[in-house]
Amino acid sequence: MRACWTFAVLLGGLLSACAQSIPSFRSTEVRADHSVIFRYFDPHASRVDLVLENRADRLPMQKSANGMWSITTTPLRPEIYGYRFAIDGKAQTVHDPQNPVRRYGNDLLMIPGKPPEPWEDAGAPRGTVTQHEYRSSVVIGLPRDRSSFVVYTPPGYNPKDKPYPVLYLLHVWGDRPDSWTRFGQANLILDNLIAQEKAKPTVVVMPLGYGDMKFADDYDLWENHEAVERNLRLFEKALLTEIMPQVESMYNVRKDAEGTAILGASMGGLESLVIGLNHPDRFGWVGGESAALKNLDFDAEVPASVMKNTLRRPVWMVCGRGDELLESNRRFAQWLRGRGRTVELEEPDGTHSYIVWREGLVQFVSRIF
Repeated sequence: MRACWTFAVLLGGLLSACAQSIPSFRSTEVRADHSVIFRYFDPHASRVDLVLENRADRLPMQKSANGMWSITTTPLRPEIYGYRFAIDGKAQTVHDPQNPVRRYGNDLLMIPGKPPEPWEDAGAPRGTVTQHEYRSSVVIGLPRDRSSFVVYTPPGYNPKDKPYPVLYLLHVWGDRPDSWTRFGQANLILDNLIAQEKAKPTVVVMPLGYGDMKFADDYDLWENHEAVERNLRLFEKALLTEIMPQVESMYNVRKDAEGTAILGASMGGLESLVIGLNHPDRFGWVGGESAALKNLDFDAEVPASVMKNTLRRPVWMVCGRGDELLESNRRFAQWLRGRGRTVELEEPDGTHSYIVWREGLVQFVSRIF
């Protein structure tokens, strides 16, 4: 009995010593000027870098004598930033152990605005977000052939009122139908802009954006033009023949082109631009964010005959100056202008990130309808 008690005391002492060796600290500290101190504890690392969303380069952190790594950023504009840490130059990154709020590989940090930014909860009347499942005969590889879409209806939505304009909002590769509300704050953006009368009450439809689920699980397929084209065309068919008819039967939305918009980011940007421009009878407002347009044959994707029959609304695009897709987005914008279309291409500071897409959504919904 005495031996057991002695072992317990020794074990308790070892655990206490280990606990005391890790200092108490805050991993993130937002300062008054909106600069942020990031901290990470690893006394054994020889190098720790901060990977911060919307920054192309890793930011080297400084090590103190007790093994604490830290860096103070320049002032950051109010936004929701993803971040993570890279240890000893490895490609694989690690999470902040203190932060449970995450988006896939990123931990999330909000720098609030004064007044609040459109993606913050500012107390505006809330719209409703509803997820629907349906059986798809078009999309390949779905478990039990079940697909889904998410619908946002604005505050005060009335199924018997005048039909509402509708926006089809398409997600990036790797995401799912709820990503625009979970990570893009689309519902809060619409709530706030509608309350401020900067956007019209709009129904927003966010569908699963794949035509072939193999494409959803294999990033390397982006190098296979046939696979990209197959995924695009199957999704186009699912959107036009399955999703839109269901939405138009279930919700009080407009069915004319003038009352219908389409916008997407990255993979969704490719889909929104190609599908929107190819179907001017369905979509009067077309936009694309950081659209995945590399290696695309523009003439094959958007025939000249289609370009002549449009409402002539400007095509709206955005792509960050640090995004590797910027050059292909510029080429597409120039190609459209050469065929008589008006194009507005925004090029803000930023990379391939939700920061660009979230702020782009604010701009797009503020100018449509």
